[in-house]
Amino acid sequence: MARKGGDWPLHAIYLGAILLLAGVTLKSVESFTLTPTATRLLSRHAGPSTDTTEGALQSMIVENTDQRHMIRPRSWIGWGLLSAGAVLVVHGIILKVK
Repeated sequence: MARKGGDWPLHAIYLGAILLLAGVTLKSVESFTLTPTATRLLSRHAGPSTDTTEGALQSMIVENTDQRHMIRPRSWIGWGLLSAGAVLVVHGIILKVK
């Protein structure tokens, strides 16, 4: 027998839990340091084009050194994920109870 609300409440709860965990993770760490391989990949796909002087210089530095990129997430991103996750979990629970 099918549930009245379908599977959407359960999906909202799962997505909310994932967002809550991501928010807690972002609030608990100060920065993420990428491996040299990930730094090279990020430089190739998201960096400036190698046709420019800046892009050629950056490409040369990243390819020939063990430079690691450090990502410092802004504090509001963690709070936003926590808030959205909490709203989704509560919404899913309310829909499931109805």
